[in-house]
Amino acid sequence: MLDARKKAILFVAVQEYILTADPVSSQRLVEKYQLGVSSATVRNELALLEDLGYLRQPHTSAGRIPTDIGYRFYVDNTLDKPGLTVQEEEAVTELFSAVNREMGAMLHETTQILSHLTNYVAVVLAPSFKKSTLKHVDLVSISSRHVLAVLITNKGQVLKRIITIELADKGLSGIEHFLNERLQGMGPAQISALKEGVDLADRDTARLIRHLIGEIADIMASEDKERVFLGGTSSILRQREFEDLNKIEALLNSLEHGYRLLQWLEDSLRTEKVLVKIGSENTDQQIKDCTVIASSYHIDGETLGTLGIIGPTRMDYARAISSVTIIADNLTRALTELRSG
Repeated sequence: MLDARKKAILFVAVQEYILTADPVSSQRLVEKYQLGVSSATVRNELALLEDLGYLRQPHTSAGRIPTDIGYRFYVDNTLDKPGLTVQEEEAVTELFSAVNREMGAMLHETTQILSHLTNYVAVVLAPSFKKSTLKHVDLVSISSRHVLAVLITNKGQVLKRIITIELADKGLSGIEHFLNERLQGMGPAQISALKEGVDLADRDTARLIRHLIGEIADIMASEDKERVFLGGTSSILRQREFEDLNKIEALLNSLEHGYRLLQWLEDSLRTEKVLVKIGSENTDQQIKDCTVIASSYHIDGETLGTLGIIGPTRMDYARAISSVTIIADNLTRALTELRSG
């Protein structure tokens, strides 16, 4: 356990390093912060904090920088601090009132807003279509042999696919009505099971409907894994910690693989709290020098997906945590309105 003085010195030491990216000396802390003790006392306390694993010296003659444990202390004492101004929070709310109402576009725009707020890589994981149910299907004839099927799920997702069929003189509007009446509220497995139960006097129409039902089930089931939306990947290049091209290459390679992002953020799907994983707290070696901050978003109490940011361990934690929190809240509200609409 740290006493009050060590806590105060550790907090400002981490904060100073976040602000400047330069190793922190006792003299600088005494000059900049009203600690009420001498430079020698601060120097001794910094040495003790290093022994305890909260700080380290990159070079013998240099000041000290935080370890992952030091950042963890700082974060745990920053969670309740506002990181965005009232004006910024209001601006975010206004942005979400104007974003595209289709879920895919909305999630893409969410990454842009989050990345702009934080200057870090923003990630949004969309809900799996396999976990959704069909709300409505539209069939649009685009030729004598092709129909555009537009599926809308209960979560506001939209899927489109061109299906090859023999329409002949069959009434498409009647078939569309039949499908909506029978398939509404069903998931892909239920829809697929219904296919063989279609029995109509008109065998050609029944065969056509069974084909369409199979295609609809396949469309929904084909999106088995959550989809990944990324924003602000170029922001990595502006971070001092990623001047090493090997680090950039490793991180970008991981970002290109959606399943890696799923692994990084999946823990946030199981909690309503903001998840903060710092450096070595991440099990993946590709992001051992990064911090991941994530939160889930919901509709009617149901967790749909997660969003977050990935950046260096030296980050403005108060701002990053506040940004992720308010974006998750606004996305939840916008998707709830989309569903009710």
